[in-house]
Amino acid sequence: MEKTPLISVRGLSKKFSRDIKYNMYYGLLDVVSGRKAANSSPERPALRKHEFWALDNIDLDLYSGEILSVVGANGSGKTTLMRLLSNVYPRDHGTIMGREGLRITAVFALNAGMQSLYTGRENIYIKGAMYGMNKEEIDRQLEFIDDFSELGKRLDTPFGNYSSGMKARLSYAIALATEPDVFIIDEALAVGDSAFKAKCFDNLREFVTHPAKGVIFVSNHINKVMKIATRTLVMREGQLIYNSTDIKEALEFYLNNSSDLLGSQKQQRKLKKIRDYEF
Repeated sequence: MEKTPLISVRGLSKKFSRDIKYNMYYGLLDVVSGRKAANSSPERPALRKHEFWALDNIDLDLYSGEILSVVGANGSGKTTLMRLLSNVYPRDHGTIMGREGLRITAVFALNAGMQSLYTGRENIYIKGAMYGMNKEEIDRQLEFIDDFSELGKRLDTPFGNYSSGMKARLSYAIALATEPDVFIIDEALAVGDSAFKAKCFDNLREFVTHPAKGVIFVSNHINKVMKIATRTLVMREGQLIYNSTDIKEALEFYLNNSSDLLGSQKQQRKLKKIRDYEF
């Protein structure tokens, strides 16, 4: 029996302008003209002067139980894709389908919105509200956030006095407390101490064992992808160019197809790391 994906994307496209003045002009023009989202039309809109396809006709599925990693050089469209999936950006063409009530939590910058002068506990309510949680939901999750962040009494001290690791632990715990069905992590685990990172990876593995849960993990950190991913997508210049459950194979493909973006020595070091890694 064929599995039903948590998220199904077909023909997804997004365009931007390379010139910020034109970008602002086109945005204003679209608002004034009342231009509807292109997914209401079968035709993909034409590029205007200075525009380019940041995402070009993307098809992908995320299934329950998956930790889907997305790799690609800077500018390949990884973050744009994640922002479309989490409804931060409007799409210019294509469809994003998921079951009704599907809850997606996306972490692009762990500490975004956190206020230095407020305590960690006060920031829980600020950040929780940014994720769409009401006070009752946050109250119910306080014990979990306290336990996962392991901050103890420091939860009642100013957030600005925290170390980078402490900030990461609290911010990540708040994101988890939203109880998402799909958890999108865009390079958000690049900070924090090693013990915290290991705890997060263990948590992600446990998270996807629950019914109808999936993770999209965006990172070019080879070790992290090899440790956590169950399937890997490779992006280049706004397109998905490779899709495999063989993580080693996918990462080798990524590096071999980024030779014009990575120095040869760095490329060979990374390839050796992949080939020597024991799953």
